[in-house]
Amino acid sequence: MMKSLYSGVAGLKVHNQRMDVIGNNISNVNTTGYKASAVTFKDVFYQNKSYATSGDVIKGGTNANQVGYGARLGSIGQVMTQSGLTYSDSVTDCAIQGEGFFQVMDQAGNIYYTRNGNFHIDNVGNLCDANGNIVLGVSGDPTGVAASSNRINLYVPPVDNRRASVEKVYKDGLDEYTYTITANSFGDNGNISFTIINTGPDETPFATQNDRSITVRINLDQDFLAPGEAPTGANDTRVTLEQAINDALTVGGVELPGEVLPLNFEYSSMPVNTHAVAASNTLSFDADGELTGGNVLNLTFTAETAGAFANNYEINIVSYTPNAASNDLATNGGVKANWTENVLTIRVPNTAQVTQQNINDAIAAAAGGNEKRVLTVNGGISQAQAAAIGDTSVRLGLMGGKDNFFKSIAETMDTVKLVGGSVEADQTTKDLESMFIDDDGVIYGVHTVHGTIALGRIDLAVFENPEGLDQVGTSYWKESLSSGSAITKKANDVGTGSIVSTALEMSNADLSQEISDMIITQRGFQANTRVITVTDTMLEELVNLKR
Repeated sequence: MMKSLYSGVAGLKVHNQRMDVIGNNISNVNTTGYKASAVTFKDVFYQNKSYATSGDVIKGGTNANQVGYGARLGSIGQVMTQSGLTYSDSVTDCAIQGEGFFQVMDQAGNIYYTRNGNFHIDNVGNLCDANGNIVLGVSGDPTGVAASSNRINLYVPPVDNRRASVEKVYKDGLDEYTYTITANSFGDNGNISFTIINTGPDETPFATQNDRSITVRINLDQDFLAPGEAPTGANDTRVTLEQAINDALTVGGVELPGEVLPLNFEYSSMPVNTHAVAASNTLSFDADGELTGGNVLNLTFTAETAGAFANNYEINIVSYTPNAASNDLATNGGVKANWTENVLTIRVPNTAQVTQQNINDAIAAAAGGNEKRVLTVNGGISQAQAAAIGDTSVRLGLMGGKDNFFKSIAETMDTVKLVGGSVEADQTTKDLESMFIDDDGVIYGVHTVHGTIALGRIDLAVFENPEGLDQVGTSYWKESLSSGSAITKKANDVGTGSIVSTALEMSNADLSQEISDMIITQRGFQANTRVITVTDTMLEELVNLKR
């Protein structure tokens, strides 16, 4: 009878221990990187009341009669399943998607393992966890470097004296021309931007300034000198594009500290002909021999304003019969011209001689002051030629028009930003424009001078038996005889997971499962108390037999 008392007490102990584990799981339901524990029970030794016997041809065998002495703790196992991830707004916060552990080292050199990737960068560039221990991996560019268990220190190279500049590429068909614009002196003061706006020919070049954003107004339609090219004479007032922009900055009174101005232009190459070319073409008409001798029509049209825009224009010549049959242009209606989109139609009377000036006057009237639609004509049309044209529509397109090379360069600038200006100085991660960590654990920094640089790599540790690791608190594990030694690997290697930046792994404790287990544990504990209570009642009845 006393055995049941001991069995009940043993049951109370193990259920109480299970309740301790459940309570710890529930307490850590929101702990980053926490792995829940699961409890199992096992029975203890048995008293044999009778032993098993074997049977023979005349007698059957019997089973043993055994009385148990209750339960005891079997195991407290760790559930190492992957948990969900939650978003973090810190780029140094990391989670592991898959197998593996982060490695951290304390000041005494002890290495611990964790799934909690709540990291930060300290004042000397160490990548640390919330406990101040340093994350392990590779420092610097990890290209070709094997997985490591060294402390990670993020080092940003210093900068030298450097002038702010920008490099652009102008494409003309298959040809490419590279040019660089550089501030006059080094330093952060040279980090500016400017936008070029094309103005009229009579407007004085100038610039306006809004902090470090500058707007330059110059006439891009003028024909600029190529670098090193001299004016053709005393009346040649052309300047280089570089000089035109710097003149506009001077006239506008742009004030930038550090003697940034004037800006310096440098071209890697340029075409042989850098100047503007006017679009032109010659209209020739011979109506299958109807025009003979000197009656063949040749009219050459040239755009007065050079530039590529004239290449899309077409000229259409049509003759008409006026109401008044007269050789007087004023009487019969004269030469008529009008634009329809990009087509200029010129109508000439077939009853009068049309001179070059007549055609030019009609074109000028049709242009309406738009300099891009002003053309000049070389040649006239006789009455016989106009009659030969008749109702036939004779059309040609202008060809060969091209802006000067430097106008095309300026138009590709759009808003130009001069960046990278610096003075000699040490740099830290605070001087980075941004950071990011890829899924291989490589840490990158974006710097205004150095560009994108590799700062280090977070490596992972894996174990043959991760459930055998010893928990030491503060989201740490350490090696044990059961877990085996740590195997250091790169993230995304075979057997390791990937690293997810700006995320943290949540606890894998399932609250619904834990509450269910808590109810079952409570009932088990309650039943064991009843065993003790009933056994006590039975002992009381036994004692009362003495009466």
